[in-house]
Amino acid sequence: MFKIPFLTEGIKNVFKKPITEEGSIEELKSADNYRGRLSFNEDACIGCGLCIRVCAGNAITKSIKPVEDGQEITMSFDMASCTFCGLCQDFCSKKAITLTNDPIMVQKNKDNLKVQGTFIKKMPSKVKIEKKVSK
Repeated sequence: MFKIPFLTEGIKNVFKKPITEEGSIEELKSADNYRGRLSFNEDACIGCGLCIRVCAGNAITKSIKPVEDGQEITMSFDMASCTFCGLCQDFCSKKAITLTNDPIMVQKNKDNLKVQGTFIKKMPSKVKIEKKVSK
C-alpha cells in the first residue's frame, strides 16, 4: 500500500537545495567518533604485524625487501576492503595507525583508496661473545 508520509517527504525534497551542489562536500562534517579514511605514520611503525593479524577485512598487507643493514618494510592498507572496525588502531602499540574523521571515501579510481608507508627496520648488531676456557 502507498503511504502518505512518504509522499509528503518526497514533495518536500523536490523543493530542497540538492546536497550534491558544487562546494557542499567541503562543508560536510562527520559525526563524533566517526571512523573514516585511515592515516599511517611510518615513522612510528615497528613492523610487528599485529594490525595484519587483527584486520577483519584482510585489508592490510606487509612486504619486506632486504636492504643493507636491515629490511625495507612497506605497509599497505586497502580502504576498499576495510570494514572500519578500528581494531588495527586499537591494537597498534605505537599508535602508527589512526582512523581520521574524513567522510569523503567515494573515488573513481580504486587505487586512490590505498594508503602506503615504507620504512627501514635496522637489524640488531651482532655481538661477539668470547668463551673463556679455564685450564
